[in-house]
Amino acid sequence: MKRPPLARSAHASQRGVAVVTALLVTVLAVTLVAGLFGHQQLQLRLVENQLLQAQARSLLRGAIDLARLDLQDGTAGAARLDSALGLAPGASLAQQVQDAQARFNLANLASAGKVNLFQRAAFARLLATLRLDPDLAARAAAALADPGAAIGQLDDLAPLAGFTAAVREQLRPFVVVLPEPTAVNVNTAPAEVLTTVADCSLQEARVLVAQRRLAPYRDASDFALRLNDKATLEGVNFSVASDFFLVHSQIRLEHARLASEALLRRSGAGGAVLLALRAL
Repeated sequence: MKRPPLARSAHASQRGVAVVTALLVTVLAVTLVAGLFGHQQLQLRLVENQLLQAQARSLLRGAIDLARLDLQDGTAGAARLDSALGLAPGASLAQQVQDAQARFNLANLASAGKVNLFQRAAFARLLATLRLDPDLAARAAAALADPGAAIGQLDDLAPLAGFTAAVREQLRPFVVVLPEPTAVNVNTAPAEVLTTVADCSLQEARVLVAQRRLAPYRDASDFALRLNDKATLEGVNFSVASDFFLVHSQIRLEHARLASEALLRRSGAGGAVLLALRAL
């Protein structure tokens, strides 16, 4: 018995709706599965990145520990770092140890809440040598003398007038803020910093740097003697050895990259003490 045309049309319509519904359900299921899979992949990537970052931090701390020990015997080097830390193929670690006392220590500008006028004048000389405003020395000294100011690094001077980002970048290779006043190491200080120690021009300071490459200064008296007719500046301490060092470390571990700066203080036969560590 044949179905009436209207019945056949309704049946076809129902089949069409069923097909469309089935397709929509399939698409929805595929979308949900794809979304769940994508979310799972994202979570796995986040966990992997966290593990890599943790491993990189651990390796950085290991590298700093090696630098502490190497300050005693001078055996630091990339080959030792790679072998001692067991870096995986493709991973890399770069490390540089710098003499912090080769720079002018801004902590010298004040002590016990009082500005050190001799050191302020010395810093003004450095600013002039770098063709920066010498008046910045007075502002920095006042900030260091303020007991309420927390000046632990050069960038903490940013709120002071004149200490713009460009000025701070120009100063960065030549100044440091250490936990206490220190002497300038004349065996490692660049010519610009030597102008804060001796009454000489930048060109004359460069001659002093060239001379010490041939024969490092044995002691403070040897440095003063080799100045010839130039005098050392009053109230500015200098030496031929250092206790404070900066360790710059950078590690690459797959797609994780970390960099840090550590401040170490040499302490006799025990190597060196880690005073501060910050990410870069």
